[in-house]
Amino acid sequence: MKSNLLGEKTYLGPNGLTVVPRKLFSANYFHYKAGQHVVFGSPSTKGKTELAFDLLSVKATPDLPAYVAVSKPTDPVTMKRGKELNFRFVRDWPTQRRISELWEGRPRGYIIWPEFGNITEDFNNAAGVTARLMADRYTASARNKKHSQGILVMDDTMVKAKVMGLDNQMVTILAMAGAMGIGLWIFVQKPTDSGRTALWGFENGHHFFFGKGGDQRGLMRYMQVGNDNPMLVYETIPQLQDYQFLYLHDDEMCIVDAKE
Repeated sequence: MKSNLLGEKTYLGPNGLTVVPRKLFSANYFHYKAGQHVVFGSPSTKGKTELAFDLLSVKATPDLPAYVAVSKPTDPVTMKRGKELNFRFVRDWPTQRRISELWEGRPRGYIIWPEFGNITEDFNNAAGVTARLMADRYTASARNKKHSQGILVMDDTMVKAKVMGLDNQMVTILAMAGAMGIGLWIFVQKPTDSGRTALWGFENGHHFFFGKGGDQRGLMRYMQVGNDNPMLVYETIPQLQDYQFLYLHDDEMCIVDAKE
């Protein structure tokens, strides 16, 4: 076993890659900058959202707040982790500042959770709220307004792109907003199922987390990200355990263990 400077243990995994516990990785090895885009790729229920919240627990600040756009009536992970991180829960966007923020400061994150319960209106309402969120953050950054940088967390990306019709807005953020300090975090079950958002995410992403699962076509897409060593990506992903992710950033590569 190998130990890092904090005394928490890492170890060698498949193909000699270092396996790092997710909280240690978030605190010490995730070198994220404002405006960088992040792609999480794996089948559902494999820990993508939990991992994202661990990363946000370190990187989201009042000067770089997270905006988590919810697109379903219930989401226990988002509810639990949002409360733990003291993110502010709101139903709509834009939202008014609280008077308490004058002395407590701005929150380091928001959970934008539209009202659900009307089968004929839910998707349109959620789409409208999320569209206004992206438009507001994009416009603020384009105008160089104070507190305009941030992280837009688009869980259920396929639903937002295809069902809610927000593909164009997310592609615009991916293509143009990075230079303005807006990072888009997308979640992809298959690299081919989220409209143009997945395609542009892979082309414009800076940090990638890939879990085990999916078909051969998806694995080939993941290989293209690891252009310095595509065969290592191809050989490693099928050997991952549940809740483990292969992390790629520039020439960096390791395995993040997303289990507790």
